[in-house]
Amino acid sequence: HADPIAAVLEVTRGHRLFKGKVVDVERNTDGMFVRGRAVVAGLDDDKGRELVIEFQNENIIARADGRALCTSPDLIMSLDMESGTPVTTEGLKYGARIVVVGMPCDDQWRTPEGLAVVGPRAFGYDLDYVPVEELVATEGGR
Repeated sequence: HADPIAAVLEVTRGHRLFKGKVVDVERNTDGMFVRGRAVVAGLDDDKGRELVIEFQNENIIARADGRALCTSPDLIMSLDMESGTPVTTEGLKYGARIVVVGMPCDDQWRTPEGLAVVGPRAFGYDLDYVPVEELVATEGGR
């Protein structure tokens, strides 16, 4: 594959959520967890938009312009725009150019029992889980 992002999307059944440059990162250590958020300013097709990724060791919610695009338990992956290499929450730095991808989780995590453990509410967010493929469809099939 000449395009590493396209290769990741193909292999993971993932969805391209956002392309941009990290313009702010906040991290706080809270006991065993690193909590925080990264703000990404849109580039190319996403120019003029803003994405916020909220994390607690792992990415929990990705919101563009205040609207959820992907939430736990679906996977939110930040990939280096050029190489497709994963960028961890610890690796998110000002100026990084990334593509954010949402990948559907295994169906067992979408059950009431799974969501009780890893859904947005399990992490303290007042937000119901909606599968990434449904959120992307309402966003216009991005």
